[in-house]
Amino acid sequence: MSGKSTFKIKLAAAKLPERTVEICLRGDLVAAHEEAERQLKLAEGKAADSLAGSGAGPLIEQIEALEAQMQEASQVFTVRALPHRRSPADDRPTHNELKKAHPPRRGTDGEIIEDDGLGYNVETFNEALVRLCVVDPELDAADWDALLAVISEGQFAVLALACLLLNRGDIDVPFSQAASKARQATAGG
Repeated sequence: MSGKSTFKIKLAAAKLPERTVEICLRGDLVAAHEEAERQLKLAEGKAADSLAGSGAGPLIEQIEALEAQMQEASQVFTVRALPHRRSPADDRPTHNELKKAHPPRRGTDGEIIEDDGLGYNVETFNEALVRLCVVDPELDAADWDALLAVISEGQFAVLALACLLLNRGDIDVPFSQAASKARQATAGG
């Protein structure tokens, strides 16, 4: 098979890069987990000084229950890069078209403010990018409004960074250390 026909086969199967981002939508559970972890560390510190034991058992159970609740309250978002060029198969704008639709802010003297060097208005661009790149779950305008009202700036930044990296970063063939270790463990056992 020639190089050109191999390329055509690969091109026919090509897809835009995707990533998944998991976000716990229950910030109260995260705080409770952090407090239980803190209490567990204190209990373990006291255990070294006491013959009565640390009392860590109930804390461990509490942490495990909180982790199960957090997992249940988490949502995995699949984000997909924008196309380099518009196509009938993908009607979303390109990354450059989106940047042009969100020009950098300018002060009264015409100087670009805050958005230095990025080439777009950070305040409006990132939300538009995330809304366009999240492909699963499918969210309507009301869903987006509700989601953005309950996630933190930090959680939003995680989504935005994933979208930015898909559109502006290098996409290499990943290497999974976890899979490699698992393979070694099963081969050796």
